[in-house]
Amino acid sequence: MTNETTEPHKIGRSKILKHRLARARRSIVAVEFYRRAALTASIILGLFTALLFIDLINELSLETRKISLNFIILLLGLSSLWTIISLITQRKNDEKLALAVERNYKIFDSKLISSIQFTEGKATIPENAPIEMIHSMIREAETESERFKFNKIVNFKKTARAILVLLIVLIASGSWTLLNRDSIDTLIKRAFGKEIAIPRNTRIVKIPQIEKVGIGDDVAMEFFVETKKSTDLKGILKIRYSSNQKINLTLVKDVNVDGKYSAIIKDVPESFTYNASIDDARTKDYEVTALERPQISGLTATQKYPEFTNQEPSEHVPGDFTFFPGSTVTLNISSTKDLESGKIRFIEEDEGIPIITDKTNKSVASATFTVPSNDLSGFSISLTDQDEMKSSSNSIYKVTLLSDLAPQIRITYPKRAEELVTRKAKFLIKYEATDRFGIAAVNLRYKMSGSEPSSISIIDLKTEPKKISDQFDWDLSSLSPGLAEGDEIEYWLEASDQNTAGPNIGSSERLLIRVVTPEEKRADLLGRTSDALGSVDEATTDQEILNKDLETIIRKNSEKPTKED
Repeated sequence: MTNETTEPHKIGRSKILKHRLARARRSIVAVEFYRRAALTASIILGLFTALLFIDLINELSLETRKISLNFIILLLGLSSLWTIISLITQRKNDEKLALAVERNYKIFDSKLISSIQFTEGKATIPENAPIEMIHSMIREAETESERFKFNKIVNFKKTARAILVLLIVLIASGSWTLLNRDSIDTLIKRAFGKEIAIPRNTRIVKIPQIEKVGIGDDVAMEFFVETKKSTDLKGILKIRYSSNQKINLTLVKDVNVDGKYSAIIKDVPESFTYNASIDDARTKDYEVTALERPQISGLTATQKYPEFTNQEPSEHVPGDFTFFPGSTVTLNISSTKDLESGKIRFIEEDEGIPIITDKTNKSVASATFTVPSNDLSGFSISLTDQDEMKSSSNSIYKVTLLSDLAPQIRITYPKRAEELVTRKAKFLIKYEATDRFGIAAVNLRYKMSGSEPSSISIIDLKTEPKKISDQFDWDLSSLSPGLAEGDEIEYWLEASDQNTAGPNIGSSERLLIRVVTPEEKRADLLGRTSDALGSVDEATTDQEILNKDLETIIRKNSEKPTKED
């Protein structure tokens, strides 16, 4: 058997087919490029318009605007790269284009794809093959290609839809821009990083400066606005609690304060975020943390009495705050939270005294004060914990002051309201004094006609006796200026105690001394002696009468006959 070798024949390329397929290829690439470009423009323009719109509504922070703009720029770069790559990826070879044409135009009956394969050398023709038949097939394909529009294989619908989307975005963005033309320049500048205010009919110029509140508090939320409108504005306060519960409160205009709108959040249960909208003005979201306020969990008082009372320290609880003037009182406070500071405020004072927290246990504190002699009816305690939360209801604790009565003193001699003396006489005064905790001093007080009261210390007691009975011999000749007949001296005694909050002073009755001549004094003494003797005679006479009456009664009883049994 002999092998028969053949030489392959080559067919020249058809310029007609090549030209027509090239036109179809360019159309496919162009249509896909325009589609991607339209989609890129739609997405970027839509996102940028959305950024401006959201910024107009919520006034985004600078950081949020920067992140959003960087995202849009990144997306623009990726989309542009995707669009440009289509110039390469969408270039189909002649064989694929021919196959696409035959799918849409069945009359080619594989002539076009075969012609392309033969002309491109992808199909080898044996030497003994009928070459004229192949050429005839190619000519028929060229003839048929004149009747067929190769652009039919180009899908214009996707591009049309993309352009329609772009037109919708352009119309929507343009309309919104036209409606907000007064703000658009500012919004664009803000989008590119400038920190400037958005022009509005209404601006919220002041918001509540609240970062922390107490759980259970009623919180007043007050907003102040500046507006170009003369009518009342609609205001809404939106609240979202940490548990995701949401409530809306109406912001009510204050008729007494211009531009003030407020609402009250009652009984705050937990932390929350809020934002407010008044007319076309909006605030960003603000966070408020709700914490437990410190409360007093225990309160006692230790009272240390003044030394002169000789009393042991005593313990007291609320409802039994009975304090003695001059005592040192230490309040022992226990709190539900660790404390940073606090104050004891007395009802009669504004300043108060600070509390001292325990170094090892911050929930325990104390305060020490001295009980005044008066003006102390109660006190309150305010606490501040380490979260800077203050106690809410600072209850008033009632205080009762014990009365340290003044010493009692009386003159036992002389007993007459007025005594006559000579200029150089010595005047004897006897007295008795008593006090619950001890007498510190006794003074003689006197006042001469036309002069201020003067004082003479009778006794200064170191032992502080609770009761004394003593006398004082007053040398009238020592008075300066000297006495003259006719002068009158009013005198009394005063006794003081040892109260450290302020000594109490007790006074005796006031008596009178009149200065007379020696003759008048002797006459006074004689008169008093006669009065005394007269009183004795009267007493003797009365006694004799009583004796006689008694004798008569006895005799009458003895003369009565006795009865026999």
